[in-house]
Amino acid sequence: MTTIVIRTVLFGDEVDPTVGDLLIRDGKIVERGVDLASTAEPDEEFEEFDATGLVALPGAIDTYAPLANPKNPHAPADDLGSGTIAAARGGVTTFVAPVLPAANETLDVAFRDACNRAAGQVFVDWGFLVGIGQPAADSSARLQTIAGEAGFLGTVLDLDALDHAATAGPGALLRIAALAGLPITVHAAGRRGAAAEQRRVQILGQLGALADIAPHIAPVSTVGAVAELGLVTASTSLAHLCLAELPDPLRVAPPLGTEKDRAALWSALADCTLEGVISDHRSEPLSGFDGWVGLASIELMLPALLSFGVAKGAIDLSTLCAITAERPARRLGIWPQKGSLHVGADGDVVLVDPAAVWTVDPAGLEGRGKAPAWHGQELTGRVVHVFSRGQQIVNDGFPLFRPGRGRPVTRG
Repeated sequence: MTTIVIRTVLFGDEVDPTVGDLLIRDGKIVERGVDLASTAEPDEEFEEFDATGLVALPGAIDTYAPLANPKNPHAPADDLGSGTIAAARGGVTTFVAPVLPAANETLDVAFRDACNRAAGQVFVDWGFLVGIGQPAADSSARLQTIAGEAGFLGTVLDLDALDHAATAGPGALLRIAALAGLPITVHAAGRRGAAAEQRRVQILGQLGALADIAPHIAPVSTVGAVAELGLVTASTSLAHLCLAELPDPLRVAPPLGTEKDRAALWSALADCTLEGVISDHRSEPLSGFDGWVGLASIELMLPALLSFGVAKGAIDLSTLCAITAERPARRLGIWPQKGSLHVGADGDVVLVDPAAVWTVDPAGLEGRGKAPAWHGQELTGRVVHVFSRGQQIVNDGFPLFRPGRGRPVTRG
């Protein structure tokens, strides 16, 4: 058994943050308070951390990080190994990746293949959103057979992927998910600008109403799309929330919005209109860009939100905890095991220095993608220590390598 006591830390999940201690034993938070008394049990590993000046946040949950595709020359540079090490440095302790069946592959086979590849590679805890594939009479039944398995967190429809299922009719896919009683995420980025994005959100809301399900759309990027949220829920992406422009030849879909769009996204996060923020982490393939669309972002998840959000007054610390942890955990059915600093939750704790000022340098990044869109950005807020299920996995900003230590998360 291992016991960790984090002393004199500011609890960021409180509306009026207070300073106290956090006791983690055998991977779970067992006590939270002021001046906690603790002594080591016989044969117990015991460690105390002085967190004076630091803020405790629940480990972030990235609900859309495309890291689970099999490796090939055109796949992103970051995979389940390097991508999740980068995630930990960004304060992400649970990531969720889409898994799309290949042609002539059933969804259950695709899901279990991804689970087998994740075992022994993933650095943080993980779950998958499973594509339905070509619709069939038994699609809902197949979904239900894997719905209770570790690592399954819902279904996905990627309208922007080379996915033959997307051409079968989004309405049919939404209805299959509804019949199976499972949440569905629709990745509907698109490349045709604000008016097209707004129309997409409208249509998906209408199709969801017909199918008797409320899809979750990720990412939305414009004020017009935010105005259409009602029949659907949605998240935005880190890039669309924080970046005003991209260096050549980087591109992202949907295109970056205006200052007005970014202000609307921050406001929608603050008032709960938007659920949260995804990384949509798509690092450049090792073979080069060659028309590549996507950005590496996961390693900067909490630092960027602290800098562009908390430091600039767009959100407070408790809202940061809500959009990165509690809200996504509730939707995915993994609350309160994940996304919480309360007693009984997994010991997923991120200690940040909200006042630390630093500049993004590719030499200081772990991910193979090196996040070129963020190079030279001066950020206010730094991840110092990260604990996952009570194990320290980042120390003073640097990962403590334990390949394959991540575990699949199970829906409640």
